[in-house]
Amino acid sequence: MTTAFAARMAERLDETLGGLLEPGRAVALINFANHSNPGDSAIWLGTLAVLERLRVPVGYASDPSSFSETALREAIGDGPLLLNGGGSFGDLYGGQQGLREYVLEHCTDRRIIQLPQSIWFEHREKRDRMRRLCAAHPAFTLLVRERQSFEIAQRWFDVPALLCPDMAFGLGPLHEAARAERPLLWIGRRDGEAVDRGPPPAELPVLDWLDAPLDDEISVAPPFRPRAEAWLRRGTRLVLSAEVVVTDRLHAHILAIALGVPHVVLDNSYGKISSTFETWTHESGLAHWAETTAQALSIAAELIRARR
Repeated sequence: MTTAFAARMAERLDETLGGLLEPGRAVALINFANHSNPGDSAIWLGTLAVLERLRVPVGYASDPSSFSETALREAIGDGPLLLNGGGSFGDLYGGQQGLREYVLEHCTDRRIIQLPQSIWFEHREKRDRMRRLCAAHPAFTLLVRERQSFEIAQRWFDVPALLCPDMAFGLGPLHEAARAERPLLWIGRRDGEAVDRGPPPAELPVLDWLDAPLDDEISVAPPFRPRAEAWLRRGTRLVLSAEVVVTDRLHAHILAIALGVPHVVLDNSYGKISSTFETWTHESGLAHWAETTAQALSIAAELIRARR
């Protein structure tokens, strides 16, 4: 059942993007998240997997700092421009949002497709600026990855909007050989999206997956795929290191589904994880929702007993 769910999510992505892209016509894929978060690497690699299945070549790729409008035009002509998916459509992460706004304003001679994003703005003036840029572009399509963001898109952005899963699901089921080193691991974020629910017990291993060791030597130069693959391995090793995982990281949740690891899920600060769970992943058979630290630990204990 769990493998079938991950496969269904990949198929839904193939169907959605297959209706928007033309096989054989090269695209640009920009806004690579050039940092060691395994979740962003899963998004990038899932996107490449979907495009490869659809036979859509990537003629140009960039991160926010290396984007060149001239190089893009030389590489793909007037081909479509794909903006990388994730959780940066808003005012929480300026780098990716800045490039998104730039291409909407300056690349009006081609279709732009925003791959599945969560939307969150804390400042109305920034939301209104983005609303104007989206409305002014002659061929912009907005994909969102959960219902909360779909409702925001319908309310505030006068552009075609489609609901589809996170691009990390494009990887489909993952088959990694590893033995769990511990019964339970808490993978908890420590950034601005974290929610203070009180600490778990001192004896419980607690890591943000950015703390996990990175065994591979990472090149600082393109191409992006080897870097993303090394960073993704960092995440999969951590998820597989326990029989059961508790997490408030969206992509630890998604990778646990893809890897077949039972886990307990908690929300982030603005509800993208609960919205993803309610929209899609409650059907996975592997994910269990919790509101508090105590509830998460209770559910995790039951899952561990069930495996013994």
